[in-house]
Amino acid sequence: MSIKLECSEISMVTRETRQTSQINMIFMYIDTSLESLTPEQKEDVVKVSLSTYKLDNVNVREAIHERYDAEIIGKDLFIKYNGGHRSKTHFNLAHSAMMQDPSWDVNIDMICVMGGNNFRPDVGIWFRTLTFAQNSRPIANSCPPPNVWIEVFYNRDPDRSLALSKIDLIRQYLADIEYVGIAIPSATNPFPENPNPWVVTTPATPTLEMPTRAPYIIYLRNVNSNLVYYKMNWNEHLDLKCHWIVEFNVVLNVISQP
Repeated sequence: MSIKLECSEISMVTRETRQTSQINMIFMYIDTSLESLTPEQKEDVVKVSLSTYKLDNVNVREAIHERYDAEIIGKDLFIKYNGGHRSKTHFNLAHSAMMQDPSWDVNIDMICVMGGNNFRPDVGIWFRTLTFAQNSRPIANSCPPPNVWIEVFYNRDPDRSLALSKIDLIRQYLADIEYVGIAIPSATNPFPENPNPWVVTTPATPTLEMPTRAPYIIYLRNVNSNLVYYKMNWNEHLDLKCHWIVEFNVVLNVISQP
């Protein structure tokens, strides 16, 4: 009996050692890839291919997410570098959603599992509260995608292309979801201040195609609907299907500050 236990223990230690070695190899590869980049290449999002590594182990994926603020899509790792404008926008949008309905589970940068991929929506709204296990280990316990998925991105690639690519993936895997993509300008000067800050906001009018200049919004009501685009103007808002009113001023107040 003791011999069997010893063999089992040795086998477990061997597996853990191999797994630790694999994780360290992946870390070394990622770190080396990042060191080769210029500061300008780290401004928004960086893509690192992990095609030579096996990522089907939950512990390996969890280790990657614990070390890097990243998403795993297919065999690629996407590491985000959020500046102050985006971080403040995430916080303000999340606060607005929580004020709209306190029963919603609102999270910033929460890991979710969709079709074998691990995403981190900038702001996610779950209508049903996530379980303790999903909050503790979202990958191991298959945390579902949010009911309302919000991405905030600079109006330039690769940041913009990553945000837009998620729309196609959402259409493949989710039956009913609201996606809101918010493009903010990658400008050196602040957005013009609100000329009438105390005016009651009105519903925004959609445009025929995606604007070329930010700020603007891309809205997907559900997987069967068409994308709708809105230029973001002061004192306007977007009414979502879930009855949350996305106030454009919440975003514009951030990017208009000097």
